[in-house]
Formats: sequence, structure tokens, C-alpha cells
Amino acid sequence: MNSKKENILVVDDNNDMLDLIQRQLKTFNYRTYKASSVNEAIEVLKNTTIDLLISDLNMPEINGMELLKYTDEHYPAIPKLVISGVPSIPNVVCAIKSGALDYLTKPFTSDELYKAIRSSLVKNNLLSYDFKNSKNENLYSNIIGKSVHSNNVVEIIERVKDTKATVLIEGESGTGKELIARAIHFTSKIAHKPFIVVNCGGIPENLAESELFGHIKGSFTGAIETKTGLFQAASGGTIFLDEIGNTPLSLQIKLLRVIQEKEILRVGATKPEKIDVRIISATNSNLEEMIAKDLFREDFYYRLNVVNIKTTPLRERKEDLPLLIKTFIDKYSNEYNKPGITISEKVTEVLLRYNWPGNIRELENIIQRMIIMSDDLITLNQVPENLKYHIPISPEIMKSLKEYEKEQILKVLAFVNHNKTKAAQILQIDRKTINQKIA
Repeated sequence: MNSKKENILVVDDNNDMLDLIQRQLKTFNYRTYKASSVNEAIEVLKNTTIDLLISDLNMPEINGMELLKYTDEHYPAIPKLVISGVPSIPNVVCAIKSGALDYLTKPFTSDELYKAIRSSLVKNNLLSYDFKNSKNENLYSNIIGKSVHSNNVVEIIERVKDTKATVLIEGESGTGKELIARAIHFTSKIAHKPFIVVNCGGIPENLAESELFGHIKGSFTGAIETKTGLFQAASGGTIFLDEIGNTPLSLQIKLLRVIQEKEILRVGATKPEKIDVRIISATNSNLEEMIAKDLFREDFYYRLNVVNIKTTPLRERKEDLPLLIKTFIDKYSNEYNKPGITISEKVTEVLLRYNWPGNIRELENIIQRMIIMSDDLITLNQVPENLKYHIPISPEIMKSLKEYEKEQILKVLAFVNHNKTKAAQILQIDRKTINQKIA
């Protein structure tokens, strides 16, 4: 799960629990240090670089809360995760005040442990990030991030940019698919050549062939002159077919031939024309599912998918949030003439917690809005309501008086073991009325 071996110190007076957590951490590719007491833990902290402290609270002699306080003052950069078999609200509050970023209750699953560890490491990275003074050191052709995902994407771009291989970019909306396509083109040796974007879902089906391949004068009603298509316009460069999943089957056949033969046929023409174009396509649809439903051609899919790049949603790569937030703050503070604007720690906590269904595009829009609505400091007042915690409240079900009466009578009957005489006495009505109202 984890490509980097962070050093994690686990402190618990229960040796079985220590061994269990160590085995789990090993499967996550973490390096583990164990301590069965606070004194042992302090010795490890003094002699080893630790990336995360996981500590039980209830231990003999010196308890885990003292260790949290000690670590918070002597090693403030180390994030802390608390585990406890006897949870209590005062303990949770005290642990958070002592610097703990998360709290796990025993027993917990391996998956719960992994998520808590990742959350603590990422949250610590975000909250300790200097948004005002840091530089965007992890920037590659406008691709921002230092996560494993971002590094993998950059590596693929470096390998593919100077080839003519077709590239398929798959991922959710807002994850930067066009940004990746642009990076492939504008870092390549053909960067000076055209980069043409085609929204395959935005061209009417009856005009798609003419738009893409051009047409001959008089080839159809309204064709008053010969037209060059988008493929010819991209000659020597790159054509980016966005939303390729929305391409009609009839057009997929023609595009398949373009890829295979490296030539196009204008509408109304009899002689094909050779083209020299790199094809990059992108989709937020599951093309394999579309193939199973006969909505997308399998042979076309494999022609498009010579090199595959899968974008990762922002909720799964929150390590990139600090750099992205910094970038958008710099961008829009300059745009709106608000230099030196900063963001509060509480706001960064909200941004980290949120799952970003709209991904990077949603993050950028929200940062832009918050900067517009703030002065020198972005606070919780500028955070959109949908990002904040919400308590689900079931709407009150409106009932008739008759329904309420029937419910109350049935409750009383259950209370008196269905003795209608006793129920009538409690309700101060007669047996006949009870029978009528529950009928």
C-alpha cells in the first residue's frame, strides 16, 4: 500500500497488541519500532527519527497521555495517533489538546488502522505546511503534486512525450486529464506544433465527420466551400479527443481507420489524405463496461489504449493538497490583488477532511471563491456550507391525529400486556372507544 518506509513507533504495555500492530504495519510497508512503556518510548524518540507515534493511553506507572505531552513539546513535528480500549470523551479531548491527530478504539481492523495512519501523516503534512513562504517545488508543466500518483504520471509523460503512440487518459471529472494531455504535448519536441482540443460530446453527430475530417465544396447542402477538418489543423502536432466515450459507434469506425491507416477522408472526397498527428484521448466513462453493453467498439478501445494513464481522485491523494492549495492561493490572490493572503489552520482541516467529489476543479473554484470573500485571512466564515460538518436530521413525519391516537393506544396496550380494561383506565376512555380507534 505504501511506497515509502516511514518509521512508526508503537507504544503499548500489551505485547500481543504490539506484535499484532507490527505485523499489520509490515504489510503496509512501514518500518516499526516497539515500546512497552513510556520510558522505552522516550529512548526510541531520542535515538531514532520517527515519522509517526502510535500510543495507547492506559499504561502502568506513566500513562500515554504523559507521553503525548512530552512528544508534543520535545518533538512537535511528529504526528501522534492514539489507540485505546477504554475510550472516553475526556480522554479524547485531552489527547487532541496534547497534539493527537486521530483516535482509534480497540479492537480495530487492519483497514481502519491503515486509514488512521495515512490520515495522521497527511494531516500533519498539511497543517505544518507554510502556505505563505513555501515554493511550488513540485511542479511539472502545471502538474502539481508530490504524491506517488503525481510522480507516476510525470514518469509516464517523460517516456511517452516524444513518441507518436496513442494515449488514453481515464479518470473522474476534474482530475486534470486535459492538463496531462497538454503536458505531453508542450514538453515534447513538437511543442511548437498545433495542439487541438475536440470535445467529442459537444459535436452534433451529423456534423462530426465534417468537423473532424473536413469536406469538399458541394458535398452536402450548405457546403459552400472546401473545409479543412480538425485532424488536418493538428498536422504535425497533437489532437486531444476529450470525452471519447461519447463518440457515436458510426464515427468510432471512421476514427479507428484514421488510427490504423494514418489517413483521413474528407466528406465528399474520393481520395484519402495522409496525416501526421499524435492522438490523445480522455474519458470519465468506464469504456470496458461500455464495450460489454455494445456502446463502444472493442477494437477502437485497444487502438486508443496503447499507453494508459489513470488519474487518481483527489480524495485518494491528499498528500498533494498543500501544493495545490498554495498554487491556487498564489494564483487568485494575484488575480484579485490581495497579496499576502493566508489561510487559517481550521480551514485547512476542513479542506483535508472533505472528499472532493469535483476533484481539483472543485478545489480551485472553492479557493477562488474564498479569496474573493476574504480580506487578509481565509477563515471558516468563507468556507462553503457543504464542506462543513452536517448532522443528518430526519424530517419529522407529519401524521394525522387519528394516527397519533392509535399509536398511543397501542403503546399503552403493550405496557399493560394488552389488558384493555387497564388501558381504558389509563387512557380515560372506554373499551368500546379503544376497539374503534385501533380497528
